[in-house]
Amino acid sequence: MRSKVTFLLLALNLVLFGYLLLSERPWSATGRIEENRRRVLGPEAANLSGLTLTLRPAPDAPPGTASSTVRLERRGEAWFLAAPLDWPANDFAVRRILNELQFLEHETSFPVADLARNGQTLADYGLDRPRLEITATPAPGPAGAPPPASAFTLCVGAAAAVGNRLYVLSPDGTRVHVVPPSFGATFGTDPAALLAGLRSDQLFNIPVFEARALTLQAGAASVRTRLRRDQTRWAFEAPITTRAAKTPVELLINDLNALRVARFLAAEPTPEATGLATPRLRLTLEGNARRETLLLGLPVAPPPAGAESIELHARLDDRPTAFTVEVPAAVLRTLDQAQTELRDRRVLAFDPARVAALVVAPPEGAAPGALRIQKLDAAAGVPAAWRLASPALAGPARADPALVARLLGNLQLIEAAPPRPKASPFVSDAPSRVELENLGFNRPERTVTLELAAPEPSANAAPEGPSTLVLELAQPVAGGAELYARVAGQPFIYAVPPETLLLLDVAPLSYRDRELARLPESVRITRLVVRTTTDPAAPPLLDHTVGEEPPPPAITTLLAGLRELRAGRIVREGFPATVPVDGVEKTWAFQLEATLSPPGDGPLVLSIAERAGGGTQLAGSERLGLVFTLEQPVLDALWTLLQPNPGP
Repeated sequence: MRSKVTFLLLALNLVLFGYLLLSERPWSATGRIEENRRRVLGPEAANLSGLTLTLRPAPDAPPGTASSTVRLERRGEAWFLAAPLDWPANDFAVRRILNELQFLEHETSFPVADLARNGQTLADYGLDRPRLEITATPAPGPAGAPPPASAFTLCVGAAAAVGNRLYVLSPDGTRVHVVPPSFGATFGTDPAALLAGLRSDQLFNIPVFEARALTLQAGAASVRTRLRRDQTRWAFEAPITTRAAKTPVELLINDLNALRVARFLAAEPTPEATGLATPRLRLTLEGNARRETLLLGLPVAPPPAGAESIELHARLDDRPTAFTVEVPAAVLRTLDQAQTELRDRRVLAFDPARVAALVVAPPEGAAPGALRIQKLDAAAGVPAAWRLASPALAGPARADPALVARLLGNLQLIEAAPPRPKASPFVSDAPSRVELENLGFNRPERTVTLELAAPEPSANAAPEGPSTLVLELAQPVAGGAELYARVAGQPFIYAVPPETLLLLDVAPLSYRDRELARLPESVRITRLVVRTTTDPAAPPLLDHTVGEEPPPPAITTLLAGLRELRAGRIVREGFPATVPVDGVEKTWAFQLEATLSPPGDGPLVLSIAERAGGGTQLAGSERLGLVFTLEQPVLDALWTLLQPNPGP
């Protein structure tokens, strides 16, 4: 019985001890109490709305040297300098000061009342006229909260004789704290350096991903240039409505964010002297519910020829303080010529995946007539097929998808280019009828019509129907190599490179499918014979029977080229008796015959002309009715087989 009572009491003691251990945690409370005892400032330093820093001159300073005062204010979430000038503060420097005040701890401390008993005064610690005084104003709390504590002042005195520590007088003036020297290093001893460190030198704070609009205006009476971002695209809103080039605009915004204050002017100059009464440039960058405006005035000094940057007088629109800023010459040139430098030079902007058909037409009445390239319906996941239709073709023909994709890519890459040095690539934004006629648009050299299918419906956008883009390329009536472009329905005239016409061929053979024939997997090539056509009785130049043994590399390449017969370029339709070789009409030089198993419609026969150059050798097929050039691997294989190495 006694044993049971003993165990029960022991268990109750363990439960009670565990409860006390978990609920009280005396070691944690002791640590917090000890930490709080070492803190110089209490909770009143946790949330501040203002700081005043007063630096008194050093004892060895010249007589009459005045104290320097720097006042900081929090406006919303940002800190600003309120004195000696109104300017945004360096957020990093202010946060460092706030952290130093909030977490300032002493190495040791002693009461001021004990100084007299030791024969000492505050002057012995440099606290009778402290070198630095920090006056902090606590921020008001939310509605209904107790009123904030009143402003308090922390005095920083001399350095300790031993240990390189600092003496600090508590706000209530009752204790002297010995703090680490890093606290004094945060403020320094030079008023000019302290002010420079607390001043933000950044002019624009809106990053490129937040920027919504950019406005440029040169002079009070000049035309305003305004650009606005629409999702991922940039566009001009003034003085004209057109596309802007995304990359140059965003690079310019990054360059504006990189601008820094070069120096603040010692004496406040007149607006006429700085040119800020009628600024050379007014730059406004708009972000999410905020905007920033920079005024650029006259150069501080005439810049030398070829200078990489120019120092200009400047001022923020909402700040009276004038300063200077070094602007790179390239950025200044972009700002001065924004309507040209920031404009999208692409003539056509479209999605190639939406193209359902395109028509390339020569001048009205010219041969071979308009060429239509139509996309055929295909199952999901299957590459799209294209069909050619032209008066020059006996009937519809297959188009090569790679060549059509290259044509669409060429259309996307057509960009405005200056027709002459120092000329603008944007010829006119509002041409008259006479100007259009003089530039040749009454009979354009090329007309390209793009038929665009409706885009995929989006949950955030209204559905769009099919649309059509018409591009016209013209040359001036008076003659000349210049080439001009315009898009129907748009007033803009662009100057484009003259070689653009070569990229828009109207000949249907330029886009015809290069795959001429493909043998089924069940058909084998059993024999290859190459004969000369000049002497039918001569033995074959090549007679190879395909067996089980691996053929030589040249034969292997030739067999692969015949199984999937492709043309490097289709030269003409029909099968003539002669073909041009180096400008001279000649008969076919060789005949290649491939015996098939099963035979089907008979052997595969190709007529081959003499080699005309390193990459040109014509071939023809009477069955296909085509003359074409051989691809380079087949051409090289034939050369190896028909022209054996004569040796050294």
